[in-house]
Amino acid sequence: MATLQELDTAIAEQSTLFNQFKARADPAEVAELEAARVKLGELKKSRGALLQAAGAGSKDKRKGRLLLKTAKVCRP
Repeated sequence: MATLQELDTAIAEQSTLFNQFKARADPAEVAELEAARVKLGELKKSRGALLQAAGAGSKDKRKGRLLLKTAKVCRP
């Protein structure tokens, strides 16, 4: 399994590659653009799974927001 730093560098490399393909917008490179987009999505998904396994998931953020809410007081 890849480490977080390795995934971050791979995501950065894949992002630059994807942006280069996207900037050229050559109809002949549509398949390469799609492959780069899919690979970038897989890398980001792997990074998210790794972070969630480490305990830094988005559930903690939601929990914190719920704790900050104040109860509404109904006054007659």
